[in-house]
Amino acid sequence: MSSDKLTSQPIDLSSYNPETDTVRLSFFYQAGGKGEVPEKKDSLLLEYYSPSADKWEKAWFAVTDTSSHFSQVILAVPEAYYQAGFRFRFRNYTSLSVAEVSGGEGALSNVDCWNVDYIMMDTRPASEHYLIDDISLTEAPRELLDFYESIPWLHLNDAQEIVRNFLHYVIRNLSPDPFDSVNVGRTYFTHDLNTGVFQYDEVLNSKFGGASVNRANDAFFIPFTREDDSPEGAVEVTAYLIKNDEQYKPNDTTRTILNFRDYYAYDDGTPEYGFGISGESAAGALLACRFRLYRADTLNALDILFNKTRNHFNEGLEFRICAWKDAGGVPGELIYMSPETFTPGEQEGMAGFRRYRFAADTAIVITDTSVFVGWKQVTEDFLNLGYDVNRNTLPRTYVNISGDWDNPGSSLIPGTVMIRAVFGKEIITGGEEIPGEKEEVEIYPNPASDRLFIRTGGFRPVRLRMVDLQGRVLLEKSGETDGLDVSSIPAGLYFLQLGDRKGSLVTRKVVIRH
Repeated sequence: MSSDKLTSQPIDLSSYNPETDTVRLSFFYQAGGKGEVPEKKDSLLLEYYSPSADKWEKAWFAVTDTSSHFSQVILAVPEAYYQAGFRFRFRNYTSLSVAEVSGGEGALSNVDCWNVDYIMMDTRPASEHYLIDDISLTEAPRELLDFYESIPWLHLNDAQEIVRNFLHYVIRNLSPDPFDSVNVGRTYFTHDLNTGVFQYDEVLNSKFGGASVNRANDAFFIPFTREDDSPEGAVEVTAYLIKNDEQYKPNDTTRTILNFRDYYAYDDGTPEYGFGISGESAAGALLACRFRLYRADTLNALDILFNKTRNHFNEGLEFRICAWKDAGGVPGELIYMSPETFTPGEQEGMAGFRRYRFAADTAIVITDTSVFVGWKQVTEDFLNLGYDVNRNTLPRTYVNISGDWDNPGSSLIPGTVMIRAVFGKEIITGGEEIPGEKEEVEIYPNPASDRLFIRTGGFRPVRLRMVDLQGRVLLEKSGETDGLDVSSIPAGLYFLQLGDRKGSLVTRKVVIRH
């Protein structure tokens, strides 16, 4: 079946004379890459469009079942296509069969990948298409936050231990002459998109021979810090090369935007594969992923990306979201399981993340330095969770099918499941805290053993709730009051929530001792 298409804009070739001009189209292609390798009955197809005939016709194709390096193709466009409105397109034919995948119908998704690059069309000789004088960066800046791709903006200043890393350059010299050594400079700068501040690093130089891929790991010294009280931030990191003026320029710069919002993320947002658990014992199976935290906060949701599947098979498959304590590197005590079930749901366009929130009356305050989050399956079918192979977090991923937690380890391609842990305010509330007035609320004595007293200024509470670290409500009282009897509450750390008639809320930490 025909799957994806990449189509050019209309191109006017009517001014070219077939007797003196030869229009050539060249490109590089690769089978598989970091994605699933095609089978022999799959193919990559190039087609030309004739405006006069209003018809697409086959110009070239490739078939392989082996992952390959990039190969170049140079084609002369037939003179019959020298028309206004000429177009070309790439298509891939894929085979989607339950018999050919592990996971059944739910696994029929990201398959048969082809990569296409350096598409050029002009009248230069074929030799000039082949001789590409280009020294390029082949990857954007990555791993700038150690093992994370993003962390919550409000946690950033507490996570400074992970923001001093290396900037990894992957530099390719496309000159076919291995003795064509060129001196190239490299450097980077950052742009804080909140404040507008630019910071620059020094230029380092190295020589790179032709027909080579070179790697450089330079210390990354520019800090990522939160300088204001904005709810989220973004920093653009730009790496670039300094080359001779004669060399091709568009490929000498790569950029990454680090979006700091409210979640911890390992993945880069793009799934190359799909992950799932299926079979007769899969109903009730558990998936858990470990996240390292840098400050205490409330876990209030999971962001999950599910792949689109053939005939939308996985859209109605059910699961529950969960959280577990960390028991020495493996999932321990269950601290949350959603009372309701969720589904991947309908998806339009490209697959994207969907937010699955914890119950509104639940506050899961994480004070440990790590937590596991994931799901409990309700179905035996393959849910097809997005799987990013650009970062390996399998050592932090566990599954439980038979009652014991197991690490998938070497049984899977190295990668990361696309689940993100979302954190919010210290306590999830329905209202907003009042600046200024909340400082006038005083709780005493603290620690308390029998009775807790409340002294307020302009803030007038009409309801009180005592909540434990798992979000359970232990005491609740309505009406205006100046205190609360806490003699029946076990010793420990709690949160006292005070709400007024406007729906605003003030939260105070309380220690109970007996």
